[in-house]
Formats: sequence, C-alpha cells, structure tokens
Amino acid sequence: MEPEIEKSRQRLLDSSQPLDVEIRCSALQLLANMRDRLALRADADTESLTEIVHQTRVDSKRLRALWRLLKPGLKTVDYRRLERLSKGLAKPLASSRDAQVMQETLDWVSADLAPDVRQRLLPGLAQVLEQGMAADEPALLQVVQSLLRLEQAVVTAELGSIRKRHLHKGLKQTCRKGSNIAHEALQKHAMEPMHRWRKWVKLLLFQSGWLLDEAAPKWTPRLKTLGSALGRLHDLDVLAEQMQSARACFWQQDLDQVNTGIEAARQKALAEIDALAEGVYAKGASKRAKQLYRRWQH
Repeated sequence: MEPEIEKSRQRLLDSSQPLDVEIRCSALQLLANMRDRLALRADADTESLTEIVHQTRVDSKRLRALWRLLKPGLKTVDYRRLERLSKGLAKPLASSRDAQVMQETLDWVSADLAPDVRQRLLPGLAQVLEQGMAADEPALLQVVQSLLRLEQAVVTAELGSIRKRHLHKGLKQTCRKGSNIAHEALQKHAMEPMHRWRKWVKLLLFQSGWLLDEAAPKWTPRLKTLGSALGRLHDLDVLAEQMQSARACFWQQDLDQVNTGIEAARQKALAEIDALAEGVYAKGASKRAKQLYRRWQH
C-alpha cells in the first residue's frame, strides 16, 4: 500500500479544560487529518485509495457521533447543520465503498468453492454493482469541498452553552436507544432491526472514543467486537439480497452454493452476536452511561 494510510483516530476531549474549546479543537483536528489524508489521493495506489475512502467514511461517522453526544446542549439550528454536513461529507463515496464491501464479502464467503464457480461469479457481480470499484476524482473533490463547509460550521457553532451534564444526557440517550433496539433485534434476528442495532452500537463506540481510551470500561472492547460481528451480518444480508434480486446474472447452481455459504456464515455471526450481547448489556443502559461519563470526568 503506497502511500501508507494511517488509521482514523480522534483527539480525546479533556474533561479538565473548557468544554467548548476542547470540542472545537478536537473536531477541527479530525477535519484537518481528513484533509491531509485526502491530499494523498493523487499518489495513491488502489489499495491506499480504498483505505482513504474507508477512513474518510469512518471519520464522518465519528463526527456524527460527536454531534449526537452534544445534542442535548447544542442549539437546534447548529445541531441540524453539523449533522447534515457531516452526513453528506462522505456521501459521494458511498457507492464506491459499498461495491468494495460487497466484493470483499463475496470473496471470503466463496473462498471454499471450486475455482471455476468463483470465476463465473465475477461477471455476475460486476453487473450487480454496475460501476467501478474505485472512487473517482470528482467524488473525492466533492468531499474536499464539503470539508471546508463543515469546518466553517464548526468554527461558527455556538458551543459555549454546552455543559458536562449534556454529555451525560447524550450518553444515556444513546445507551437507552441501543438497548431498546437490541431487545427487538435479538428477538427477531431480522435484517432491518439488526442493521439499526449495528448503527447504535457503532454510535456508542464512537462516542466513548471521544471520551476515553485505555480507561474505557471492560465491556467496550466487547462492544467493538459486537459492532464488527453486526457489520459482517449486515454485509452478508446485503450480498444475499443483491444477488437474489439479480439472480438472472448468475448460474442457479452457483447462486445456491453461495447462498449456502452465506447462511452458514450468518448463523455463525448470530451465535457470536448473541454471546457478545449478553456481556455488553449485562449492566442497564443508565449504569453503562454513568460508568463512561464518570471515567471521563475523573
């Protein structure tokens, strides 16, 4: 991979410093890191460009998690603007990243199939995707321009009214919402509730990442593993759905073999998710939020 692309990481909010200054500094630093990473695109090979796209999308989700955490103390107009700009930041890269993930998912699901079967699957998948795997320069340039607008929104947002209690409230809202959705998802194991649950798991993980690192509670590494397992499950469901909707692009016997592999992988992911959820949600939502908040505060 050339050039080497560093993993995304946010600057922690220091609880001993003025909160408005910390929020602005941390958000602006993340935006600066994104801009520096995007500047490497001209010299990037395919692997590095793929990582640039991925890390840019991760950073946009980190920012949305921060605004959600601060929502109880933000003016409505500021929250909506910051959320809208952050959500739209990586939107031009969505189709490229989705194509990459679908290709990667098919690769590992079909790893044990005969070489001739795997070879026949490729043209069918290309028809499903209907686009190249790499993000093009116009899409990346859109992201760069969106970064400038978001940076201006961060600079001008009124953050002086935000207090620590607002962060505690934001954590409680995320924990409670996540617990409610987890209960529904674990009952049905259906694609839609499991996908919604994954979003709230990731949201809490990113929010905790703005506050804590090695001081994080013992259940947060399990939360990360849970998010990854839910991500694999979602990728499997999307692949199955897309290939089924375009079944005319594949040989039926090849599709049957892939679906068998997807179902086996799905059951394995569900078993892992059920086990992880038991540990992550052992404490109630309010207790988990208080634990995160108190460790950050002290």
